[in-house]
Amino acid sequence: MRRGLIGGGVLVALWFVCGWAPFLLYAAGGSLASLGQMVPSPMARGAFASPAPWTFIVQILVAIALVAVFAVLASRFSSGRATFAAGWLAAILASFAIGAVLDLGSFFTGLGTFGIRGSLGMMGTTPVTTWWAVALGWIPALAWARLPIAPPAETAPRVRAAGRVPTLAWSAIAAVALICLPLAAQAGSDATQTQLREDEATAAQQADPDGAAAPDPSATGEPVPAMAPAEGPTPADACTSANTTILAPAEDAATGHRGQLLSLVNTSDEPCVVNGYPDVAYGDQNGHLLQVDVQHGSSFMGDDPGAAAITLQPGSSARAVIGWDANSVRGHLAARSLWLAVSTGQERLTWEVSLDIIPGATVHVTAWRDIAPPEG
Repeated sequence: MRRGLIGGGVLVALWFVCGWAPFLLYAAGGSLASLGQMVPSPMARGAFASPAPWTFIVQILVAIALVAVFAVLASRFSSGRATFAAGWLAAILASFAIGAVLDLGSFFTGLGTFGIRGSLGMMGTTPVTTWWAVALGWIPALAWARLPIAPPAETAPRVRAAGRVPTLAWSAIAAVALICLPLAAQAGSDATQTQLREDEATAAQQADPDGAAAPDPSATGEPVPAMAPAEGPTPADACTSANTTILAPAEDAATGHRGQLLSLVNTSDEPCVVNGYPDVAYGDQNGHLLQVDVQHGSSFMGDDPGAAAITLQPGSSARAVIGWDANSVRGHLAARSLWLAVSTGQERLTWEVSLDIIPGATVHVTAWRDIAPPEG
């Protein structure tokens, strides 16, 4: 039995060398990938596709089954004599057993969904593993045949009785490994499908409804500043982020143009003065500052009256308009957050938006103007 276990160990080592070599060569790419196609592999194409725990479990079960089946069969075929033919045949049958149980597992798993014909199409591992052993099984057989044979014991009946114990034990180990192997392979396949569905669901959630580029956690860029540098000293009676708030409703559209009306509301108990243009910035889907050209002036969606001092009484409002031309966002970074402040040097408020503003676009911003109170 010791010789059989050593021969089975050689078979396992050969199995994994031939199985992993094409995978690693293909992963290296280039001419090595072509070289990998020339290495005979006993492993199915999906051997490395399952999540890591299941891939590890399946390959451990394969190793146990190969060693146990080879050891038991080689001992049976040789009748106490390690022959080259017995070792080769044991290697072929051990590899056949691996492929057969995997194919049977695939067949019964797909039977309810695909029927008999469809399930038969899911099989195909057995020929691969068997022909691999036919081609290379002579290597563990040679190792098995060259191992020294232990001298016969003096009391043959007692030796035969003792010899049956490890044989039966290894036969049980082989049976358990072969039964567990397709179950583990199917569990790995189920885990793979679950992971794929989760990845698809995540991608669908991240997908932009307008076709813009998906968020990229590894993207680099400048975060949107919470405040733009002030252009001068702030007057004591100025409208600031402390005594006002900004309302930014959804954008409007007209003949290829876009516009967004901003309202500045005095939320304090004292009048304040606003003079100039709102501070506007945009963030992309990665949370970085979107590089757009923000200009002061009129657009198709709003005329610019020019900067003028406006006194806002408590509760009263001023307004400004942001205007830009429509853009195609497909595959691009786009405005997915809007950052606004009364003026530069003030803390910006932010909103989640979905605007067709892309890098390089020009955005026109009008100055704050007074909203005349309703007549009567």
